[in-house]
Amino acid sequence: MISFNIELNSKPITDSNEHNLLLRITVNRKHARIALMYSVAPSYFNPKAKIGNNIRSSHPNHTKINKHIEDKVSMGKDIINDLEKEGQLITAEIIKLKMTEPKSHSFFAFSDVFTKQLKATGNIGSYKKYTAVVNSLKNFFGTDTLLFEEIDVKFIAEYQAFLKKEEKEQTTIAGYTSKIRSLFNKAIRNGNLKYGATPFINYKIKQGSPQKDRLNLEEIVKIEELNIKENSLLWHVRNTFLFAFYNAGIRISDILLMTWDNIQDGRLVYNMFKTKKLHSLILKEKPLAILEKYRNSGASFIFPFLSDRFDYSDPVFLHNQIGSKTALINSYLKDIATMAKIGKNVTTHTARHSFADIARQKTDNIYNLSKTLGHSSLKVTEAYLASFDDQAVDDTLDKMF
Repeated sequence: MISFNIELNSKPITDSNEHNLLLRITVNRKHARIALMYSVAPSYFNPKAKIGNNIRSSHPNHTKINKHIEDKVSMGKDIINDLEKEGQLITAEIIKLKMTEPKSHSFFAFSDVFTKQLKATGNIGSYKKYTAVVNSLKNFFGTDTLLFEEIDVKFIAEYQAFLKKEEKEQTTIAGYTSKIRSLFNKAIRNGNLKYGATPFINYKIKQGSPQKDRLNLEEIVKIEELNIKENSLLWHVRNTFLFAFYNAGIRISDILLMTWDNIQDGRLVYNMFKTKKLHSLILKEKPLAILEKYRNSGASFIFPFLSDRFDYSDPVFLHNQIGSKTALINSYLKDIATMAKIGKNVTTHTARHSFADIARQKTDNIYNLSKTLGHSSLKVTEAYLASFDDQAVDDTLDKMF
């Protein structure tokens, strides 16, 4: 239930009998308030009147103030319609942020409001990425004042040179630049900038070529056959990696959050942490064998990296915990790779790369592979597999000659 109401601030303005008018936004019984630009004495205010009739006709500016109230409520309703069309989360605080975001040409002011919206909607990963870009730009520019108009092609080139001096990889540089472009596009859609007022119209962002190390089946077997002390941290890390691989390269965030409630009638059913979409996989023999090792642990989480002792309802805390546990697992995966005499950079994501690479060699049905990986579209899968193209070329030549 969403509603708008007008009320008076409980405290009068200093040395005055007037109180500021407030617009109260209510969504599912949670409130957010916006101070309007007018104030009136209580005698002129009718709290029971419909929106647009709140100020009594005895007030000399009642028509102007009531029109202002109507415009603000109409603005709030338009924002709700836009959020519904985009399938976005709607809360009183998000509507308030949208209604009060600055219409100035300040890049940092606009970015600040946008990142707050990301945090409020629980998009912590995106919030951190955009915040990192904004902080990097402030470090480069040397001030908190930056206009959109100051960001031109020359500025971008100099900023990218600055990132290279900081020894950032080309993939990181491309990612930072893409987020600046995204903020320009959002500012244009929001009405802060005129259509086409962006330096990215004819600017092509140079993409990096990330190295996606992946293992073959022989190397997976080497990891399986390692003699590791049962119930040691190294043992848990090995089980986690293999469970990910044998379940279509599940992302580490999903494995860390996995509980016994996700095991349903021989299937793994869960909402993906990254996309929030429901994903379901049949559990085959090897992952079922791994599950049996934890069946009597008594814990809610299948793998012992997150604990029932903590409350993970705060999205920032949860995101930080996933990050720290992932870093811990990656450090132990390096030890496992050394023990298995694998000269590759093995990380939690290597399980996903390895599954995708082996699967593409065994099937020519990219649609099925896309669904198995949990991708939103075939284009995402094609882009994901693009880094494996060298091997695809070699395979073709081997078959030809």
